[in-house]
Amino acid sequence: MYFKKFPKFLYDFDITKTVGSGTQASATAYIAGGAVTSVNIENAGSGYISAIITFSAPDQGDVAATAFAIIENGSIQDIIITQSGIGYNTIPTVTISSPYTAQATETKALLLTDITRNIRFRRDILANVTVYDYYDIVDGETPEQIAEKIYGSAQYHWVIMLANEKYDYLNDFPLTTYALEQYIIDKWAAAANDVHHYEDSKGNTVPSNYPSAVPITNSVYENEVNESKRRIKIISKDLLSTIVKNFKDQL
Repeated sequence: MYFKKFPKFLYDFDITKTVGSGTQASATAYIAGGAVTSVNIENAGSGYISAIITFSAPDQGDVAATAFAIIENGSIQDIIITQSGIGYNTIPTVTISSPYTAQATETKALLLTDITRNIRFRRDILANVTVYDYYDIVDGETPEQIAEKIYGSAQYHWVIMLANEKYDYLNDFPLTTYALEQYIIDKWAAAANDVHHYEDSKGNTVPSNYPSAVPITNSVYENEVNESKRRIKIISKDLLSTIVKNFKDQL
């Protein structure tokens, strides 16, 4: 799956408020290769505090697509796909829940960039996390998909980013095989197979005249850099509520 625009928000910090009536949002899905590739918002709607996005079942009854909404000023600004689905031969129907018309709990959203600039926050929030699990990112997985798999909700993508101090959605996570190939072509062009540097048997960079020095091409070098981004730290699901509470305490 290609990289989408990163939704730079933190979630799950609830406040209660009374809201007025709103207008229904609507959207249309696009498919390719049996999967949902994108969603176009036809009507952003109004009066939204939260929204549930559902897709009709695929024609072959395989895996339905899933997504969540980014809401700003009561309107749906973006729909982030967390599962592309499998088996769609025809375009699925996108159903968006209705806006609230009475007292409701709003999920407060804060900009992730504000958090990542606060070094004290990053230090304090992770101070008591001493043990991590490790996870190897599957080709094409986004932070949202990893959070869905590990924590049961794509909205905890910020925990993945925070634990690994990876805040650049495009450069800090491994590119897909296709995206990497395009990156190498764009960056190196005809020089993709030229020598970038030399390494010994232990992977250390050495001069070209070093005994048994192995040439590493620009293409191989970029692949190695990309692979080095694949293993990430995972905070235990059991500690998730503590991480969220620590954040709330610092608001």
